[in-house]
Amino acid sequence: MSNSEYLYQDTETVKLDHPDAAIRLAAVVHRFRVPKMSANRKLSFKTSFATAGRHDKTRRLMQSADDHRERLRESTGAEKISSERVVNDARRYIPQIHNILVSCKVQPEMARLDKKLIFEWMSGIEHNPKAFISEALMYDLTMAVACEGLGRAAAATEKSVAGDFAAASRDYAAAAGVFEYLHADHLPKWISKGSNVDASKLPSECHASTAKALKLLFQANGQQMAVATVLIKPGTPNYALLAKLTLGIAEVLEDFSAYLRRECFESQSRMDKDFFTLVSFQTGVQQALSLYFSARAAWDATDYGIAIALMSEATVALRTREAVGSRGLPDITRTPALVVLKQDLHDLRAHCTKVLHEWEKDNNSVFYNAVPQHVPAGKKLQEGLKMNRMEAYTLEEAEPHLLVIPEGELQRSDSDLARELQERLNAGDD
Repeated sequence: MSNSEYLYQDTETVKLDHPDAAIRLAAVVHRFRVPKMSANRKLSFKTSFATAGRHDKTRRLMQSADDHRERLRESTGAEKISSERVVNDARRYIPQIHNILVSCKVQPEMARLDKKLIFEWMSGIEHNPKAFISEALMYDLTMAVACEGLGRAAAATEKSVAGDFAAASRDYAAAAGVFEYLHADHLPKWISKGSNVDASKLPSECHASTAKALKLLFQANGQQMAVATVLIKPGTPNYALLAKLTLGIAEVLEDFSAYLRRECFESQSRMDKDFFTLVSFQTGVQQALSLYFSARAAWDATDYGIAIALMSEATVALRTREAVGSRGLPDITRTPALVVLKQDLHDLRAHCTKVLHEWEKDNNSVFYNAVPQHVPAGKKLQEGLKMNRMEAYTLEEAEPHLLVIPEGELQRSDSDLARELQERLNAGDD
């Protein structure tokens, strides 16, 4: 009888499969709100463009934009938010405001308002969001796009709670794509060199650096869903692959935190402190899970001594750390929003301890492999696997609509036109 056959007979009644707690902790994510329009500030494109937008097709565009914007205002301000409704309403409104913006941009001398357009939004990622006001059409477009992105992320959270991790992963990829578009394409055209736009007076979603940080976060969250998708399948998973994926998640979360501290001080200062405790917890849990899965892979490969050493390190990594910056997890009992994770963390710790005990017992009675005090560098993952999944996002090509001003009103100074156009568009590009 081989050692493996002996071990199977000796432990077949002992359940050592990964517990449900490991799946839930692997998939822990934060849900942001969606941006919200002010309920008290009403506006109408049809009224504001009553003169310049008299052409039939243009008038229909303005009326359609009013209707779709009102629907988006209602869905983002509902007592119970439907992420699907927010996403759909944002998708319908975005082409409308984009068409208006481009129409004004290509006909600046005709882009005159009968009544000011004042856009007022509140952030979805700030802890105590205040209303930010701007007359820039680009501002309204940016926040509508952010609604779609954060709506997709919220939908992902809902699907992960329901156990549909594959669908959640797809939604996070879409959310990452939206914020990559904002970071790399859309916002640099607006908040650009030579523009008089002050990003500190806008919601965090309007900061290009914050958009990049959110892209990183949602890519990490999407990879968490991919791991959970593997873990819920019956049978023995590919532990070696899971070890690489969970370490990759931890690395992306570390990149997110470092980038936020380095490049997004303004936005970071506006965010909930408990969110950063959760990110620290997520990072630590993913590192511990990587050790756990590495141990399972080593055991299955009959490298018993290394497996025991890795599992021992996993149990240490799951302990509550004694001080900020020390090894281990933050104390979630000090953060009311995270106390709900306490039982799952207890169960995962108990499982790892149980597996370690069973392995040590078998090694001491059957295998007699030497157990190193520290895992050799060559036996430990040095770099994780990053999927960097992202669904490409772009705006549909806009169709300029005709703006018309009576001939007698066209005599305006160049300086007046330049000033009004800058105030209205704040586009920062040609």
